[in-house]
Amino acid sequence: MSGGCMLQDLRRQVDMIDQACLIEGAVGPLDHNGQLVMVAMVPGVVAEGQVPRPVDYTLTDRSGDFSFALAPGDYRFLAFLDRDGDLELDDDEPARHAYGGQAVDCGAGQQLQQDRIELGREDRLESRAGFSVKESRSLVSGAMESAVSLGQLTSFGQVVPLSDPRFDPETARNSLWRPVDFLRAGHSGIYLREPLDAKRTPVLFIHGINGSPRVLEPLIELLDGTRFQPMYFYYASGLRIGQVAWHLDRIMRELEHRHSLERYHVVAHSMGGLVARAWFLDRAGGEERADVTSFISLSTPWNGYPSARQGVDHSPVVVPVWRDMASGSAFLERLSATPRSGRMPPHHLLFSFGESGWLSSESSDGVAALASMLPTSIQRQAVSVFGVDSGHVGIVSDKTAQERIEQLLLREESAAGRSTASRTAGASH
Repeated sequence: MSGGCMLQDLRRQVDMIDQACLIEGAVGPLDHNGQLVMVAMVPGVVAEGQVPRPVDYTLTDRSGDFSFALAPGDYRFLAFLDRDGDLELDDDEPARHAYGGQAVDCGAGQQLQQDRIELGREDRLESRAGFSVKESRSLVSGAMESAVSLGQLTSFGQVVPLSDPRFDPETARNSLWRPVDFLRAGHSGIYLREPLDAKRTPVLFIHGINGSPRVLEPLIELLDGTRFQPMYFYYASGLRIGQVAWHLDRIMRELEHRHSLERYHVVAHSMGGLVARAWFLDRAGGEERADVTSFISLSTPWNGYPSARQGVDHSPVVVPVWRDMASGSAFLERLSATPRSGRMPPHHLLFSFGESGWLSSESSDGVAALASMLPTSIQRQAVSVFGVDSGHVGIVSDKTAQERIEQLLLREESAAGRSTASRTAGASH
């Protein structure tokens, strides 16, 4: 594709991103025993005694807050309390139609903040005939164009091998210039190599820009299969990093609830480290969530790239992610700040230095400058810093880096196991 055609295509993609509708709100009160769930429904004609067809659902956070990314249109909403963890509305579970059962008109590009929904203990639906929350995401591969919600296009723990064509390098690279096409194809989300096993601790892998989980296969294959099992997050490289982190949080919130996850580790390469830290900062508010036992970043450009700054300043069409990756961006400044409250996972920082940069005076790994990988603010917050004589991508295959990662995972997992055993023993006395 020529440069002009690529820019025209990118402009169309950016325009489509701007057309999305975001609806935010909250559910309360919060003294219920269970998980609050919000359901988005299309207000089409339904049979008497039935409720509108669900198109997506999401779990609220501890404060009851929720958000949906939807195609422009009219939607009705339903709130219910999932007491048994099956993510379906049962007869004995509190539920009510939101906003008096009226449809919410969400126009193109709008961000709507809705009134708080008060869900009472005695609230029940008069009828829920034909209503299934989980089936709202049951789209066949040939009907992706009918999706109206990001949740319908997302993998929430689908078992897919890394050899699958969706993880091919070309698909990953195209996600920078065609992020909407990537989403519409149903590629984004969390994937598994095998169903989750409660006896093993998950390790979540997050790739970098223009990459896919397949890039991290050398590390994934390194895992001790008797103690760990891999999960991998796949996202469109061209999206704003904050949007990617929001999507990751929504997926993991549901998987933590659905599988009763108590803890997991995170290993992130390059820009994946920025995605991970943005996510950690958003989930560090003291909420009762699964414990992120350790965070290992590899060759992450914490200070961004000057090339992204040039793209923002001079390109006629700007790839959304460039705005966050640009040196000196407001996003990167927020990311490097020390959190005022909440617990951040212990951070083990690995950096690479094995190749010269584009300029002879620049110390780098061939892609990211050392100064970007090693800012003082991030080093001070890390519990360990470790250098590897390799290139930016080569670090995932480097034996020294692999041994270091293996040691860190085993050490942090053992410490977490001892802590859990201690709490269990203390609770029994």
